[in-house]
Amino acid sequence: MIDVLRASTTITHALAAGCHAIHPCRDVETARTLAQGNSAPDPPRLLAGERGGIRIDGFDLDNSPASFTPSHVGGRTIVFTTTNGTAALDTCRGADHIIVASFSNLGTVCHYLAQHALPVHLVCAGTNGHVTAEDCLCAGAIGLSLQKHGNHDTDSHDATRMVTDLFAPMSDAPDALLHALRGSHGGRNLSQLGFDTDIVLASRQDTLDLIPCYDSQNQTITMLA
Repeated sequence: MIDVLRASTTITHALAAGCHAIHPCRDVETARTLAQGNSAPDPPRLLAGERGGIRIDGFDLDNSPASFTPSHVGGRTIVFTTTNGTAALDTCRGADHIIVASFSNLGTVCHYLAQHALPVHLVCAGTNGHVTAEDCLCAGAIGLSLQKHGNHDTDSHDATRMVTDLFAPMSDAPDALLHALRGSHGGRNLSQLGFDTDIVLASRQDTLDLIPCYDSQNQTITMLA
């Protein structure tokens, strides 16, 4: 699942900051109920998420990856709901393996996929059901990497070729990638809300060496061992 701006980037940063686990929820009320479900001696679950890009009233954290620091989330369990990313995760529940990709952990994800001869479905969260460039760019980066490894068929799928062609000119041009993310649907929305620093953070490639893995049966995201 890919939601560059911002759920997949935030999930990856939260795990890197030492959070114990993340419970993604499709709706706000389910998240509130789940957050109340833990028992002593565990520390209270943190509520995190957004609607329309803004932190939900009464929640501990928003959906800004920079907010998920070791001091805030280290050792904690997070209940997480976002406008697009957690809904996209829910649609993936029938898959055998579900991992979360962003530019932050791009190299690690690509290496993992290249080592497994399994079909790969790149699920882009988009925005309110619409295709968005920021997620297509990340899908294209993954497709280009798999193409170079040569053990996945990326040429027979038009959608994969399209996103690979979209990303290819930016593969060695971080400034161009940042510019493209700022100009994307999600990027424009975040800029209007004053979250340009999140776009910058989301554009940085290979800053984190981990893969979030979603166990749909237990509805929990943890770090892939």
